[in-house]
Amino acid sequence: MHPISHLLCAALAVCFLFSAPAADANPVLKTPGASRIVAETARHGPMPIWLYRPKSAGADAPIVIVMHGVQRDADRYLAEWIQTADAENFVVVAPEFSREAFPGAEGYILGGLRDEKGKSQPKAAWSFTVVEEVFDAAKAALGLNASGYALFGHSAGGQFVHRFVTYQAGPRMIRAVSANSGWYTRPQTEIAWPFGIGDAPAPIDLDAALTAPMTILLGTADIDPNHRSLNRDADAMAQGPHRYARGLSYFAAARAQAEQRGVALAWTCVTAPGIAHDNAGMAPFAAPILLGRGPRADGPPCPS
Repeated sequence: MHPISHLLCAALAVCFLFSAPAADANPVLKTPGASRIVAETARHGPMPIWLYRPKSAGADAPIVIVMHGVQRDADRYLAEWIQTADAENFVVVAPEFSREAFPGAEGYILGGLRDEKGKSQPKAAWSFTVVEEVFDAAKAALGLNASGYALFGHSAGGQFVHRFVTYQAGPRMIRAVSANSGWYTRPQTEIAWPFGIGDAPAPIDLDAALTAPMTILLGTADIDPNHRSLNRDADAMAQGPHRYARGLSYFAAARAQAEQRGVALAWTCVTAPGIAHDNAGMAPFAAPILLGRGPRADGPPCPS
């Protein structure tokens, strides 16, 4: 277990084992604070899920599912969202996509559409589909009645989110925020998967994707071209020298596609001024968008 996992459990004494399929037979965690459950997913086995419930969050509290980065450190991501959750009164759900169950880029950030050998996977095996299972497990564990969820991802988690939206993988997703992705699957058929949607492993309804409620949230200081985890492959570099530039380029490509196809683009692009590659720094800018209030006054739209 990650050191932060020990810290959260020791400080709050609320770590539990939970199996989602028989919700009525499991304890409901009504005590406010952080907790850890383990949900039994249909195709990927047991999955740890970190939860945080503010003291004032009732059964009707909004649910925000937070997708971790490349380190698979869901516990840290949860910890970095606690202050914002308390301020805005929503429940945070941070699933842990382990390297064992979701190996490599294919298993996690590319949605599990193919295995590591390049073989196409059935939809039931996609990592994208696990989000709906996570939502059900969290609702049952905490006794919540939300009919849908907001989805946030930062860095590698942001990559997961924008591809999740591209594939319209979550029927109960209310809105999404993809923050500071390292590189993107652009909505262009002339660019081959995974940097574009040409020859994608599964069909994409591009009109549906472009009209989904997603925000691209970019830290204006996330401009290090030599960041240790930045993809510098030629195809990634073609999207821009750093994460901020790549996000702007991605949104511009989506806007051009929507105009070309004659659909009303529902995506927005918003900045977090002065924030670099920092999940905790992005959380206060993302929360009001995820809760349906729109961006903060100090989080202006992306430059054209």
